[in-house]
Amino acid sequence: MKRDKSIVCHLSTVHVRTDVRVFYKECVTLAIAGYKTHLIVADGKGNDYNQAVIIHDLGRYSSRIKRILLAPALLFLAAVKIPAYVYHFHDPELLPIGLLLKLFTKAKIIYDAHESYPDDMLYKDYLPAWSRIIASRGIKILEDFIACRMDAVITVTDYHAKRFLPINANTFTICNYPLKKEWDFLHSTVVDKKPLSIGYVGNITRKRGISQLLTAIESLDCTLHLAGSYEPLDYRQELCNMPAWHKVVEYGYVSRDIAIEIISSSLVGVMLFLPEPNHINSLSTKVFEYMAGATCVLVSNFQVYEKTIQDQNCGVCVDPFDTIQITETLRQLLDNPTKTVLMGKQGRELAYHKYNWESQQKKLLEAYTKLIDN
Repeated sequence: MKRDKSIVCHLSTVHVRTDVRVFYKECVTLAIAGYKTHLIVADGKGNDYNQAVIIHDLGRYSSRIKRILLAPALLFLAAVKIPAYVYHFHDPELLPIGLLLKLFTKAKIIYDAHESYPDDMLYKDYLPAWSRIIASRGIKILEDFIACRMDAVITVTDYHAKRFLPINANTFTICNYPLKKEWDFLHSTVVDKKPLSIGYVGNITRKRGISQLLTAIESLDCTLHLAGSYEPLDYRQELCNMPAWHKVVEYGYVSRDIAIEIISSSLVGVMLFLPEPNHINSLSTKVFEYMAGATCVLVSNFQVYEKTIQDQNCGVCVDPFDTIQITETLRQLLDNPTKTVLMGKQGRELAYHKYNWESQQKKLLEAYTKLIDN
């Protein structure tokens, strides 16, 4: 099959078609640049054509095990029917498929490593404790073996890039900053911050410090706007049994528009990651979205956040285990809304001028140009 340099294909069996990084940032950027962009997913919502991106759906799987075992083979069969010059995959479970595509199609293959998966495997709740170190070492061996054979590797931070650069010189850091256009309305509209409001948008898990946050707000006059899916599902009942649960406004999984509304109307946005390796060396996309939403950020006291958030006066860093410190910091932020709003506005300016996807899309297009021209 003859490969067309204008055709590119993104691949994921984990992410839904509306994933912000995969679809709205990377696929749409490529489509606007003139590439005929395809996206293969497995979310069960059917084939579609959206913002000049052709979406192919493999169907939804009822369990993680079925998806891991069955979806990659179906994805490979669907991918080889598309005469793409570049295949760009986003999931570690697709690493063998990336290698097969390289061998069978001779196309250019990009591995987009969204996280440090060897570190992440050490803290997977759904894996038995004894198996996590085996899974971590296994994914590192597999990543190293295949990444060095890919035409390029894309990571989200320079820390992650340092791991791949020795084995693949075509390693690019493309940060997962927010889309400026999603937040442009804040420059022309005054959004009222809800008094005494705390916002959290994202996956609701133990490792994101939600239990510590609920403990911290017990003595505070506040409302916690909590949006996201529970992982695991029974974690919700654990939170419901905590004394501060009556202060929670629960939204569940929300649309992009509602997430933006929650963030932009909250006085403080919280992301209290516990100190796992994958958290300490990563920059949460949600933190930058809080900044883009002109919302003061309360975040864990990791070095990456102290430099980005606290030193630039757009939020405060705290020990995610120290509930007393979290309580007192929130009390000060809630009791001094004028100062807190100013910190939020400082974050908005930083996001608008520095920490935005528009500053990163050039790197994506340059990476594609380099691969295709060579």
